Amino acid sequence: MTTVTGRFTVLLALASIAGIASARIDLPWDGGYFGVNVGDASSSTCNSWALSGPMIDGAIASEFNNRDCATSGALVGGVQVGENFQYQRLMLGIAADLDFWSAKDLNQSLKYSGAAPPPGSYDFSSKQGPSEFAVIGPRIGYAGDTWLPYLRMGAVITAGSHNSRLSYTPAGATIPTASFGGGKDLSTTGWAAGGGVEVGLNGAWSISAEYLHVSLGKGSDSTATCNGSVSACAALSGIAFENSHEGFSANLFRVGVTYWFGYW
Repeated sequence: MTTVTGRFTVLLALASIAGIASARIDLPWDGGYFGVNVGDASSSTCNSWALSGPMIDGAIASEFNNRDCATSGALVGGVQVGENFQYQRLMLGIAADLDFWSAKDLNQSLKYSGAAPPPGSYDFSSKQGPSEFAVIGPRIGYAGDTWLPYLRMGAVITAGSHNSRLSYTPAGATIPTASFGGGKDLSTTGWAAGGGVEVGLNGAWSISAEYLHVSLGKGSDSTATCNGSVSACAALSGIAFENSHEGFSANLFRVGVTYWFGYW
């Protein structure tokens, strides 16, 4: 579900269910909970890579200077746990989510036939998002009888922040003989902020729709030399791989189903 229209459709569906929902009438949003969620992540980031060194003539340097600012979508999904404390109509809570992110690869290939640097294929790869992430932080909301609109913010911790890589395959060869390792594609920590609405169902269950904006800052910049056998790297002597990553941000929209432990 990637369009604004689709997202409002989910909210309207929640509204239609509210009329038949039935939650606890004393403290309907108090206590611990566990649930699952699934949704869409729309992210954007910029990556740049270049080859530099005395062997690379200024006239051809632009061929080895590449920049890509990509916007991509990804499927996210996982689990959420938390604890709420309700006082009259005020809800204060702490929430933690652990989700997987179907991050895509950015792949670029440059075929070069000049003399220096050596001719062949230069293949660049990096990740456009984390493999998984956790969001931990407080949330505050209005505790209605069957509705719980809320705001939340928190720290984001990611795993799978893969390093960029440039591989070199000589002309006429079929497999790479040398490579250059780059810096991390994105930071492993950041922040998230947003809000959502939860609707109580019959019994100890609820459904929710939530939006979060996530920022992970920039990844690490790096300069690396050839990694491979002595003979393979001899032709690449004096050449360095420069890699930089700008800020990563994403907009997440997720729907979830939650079970409330203290309902009974």
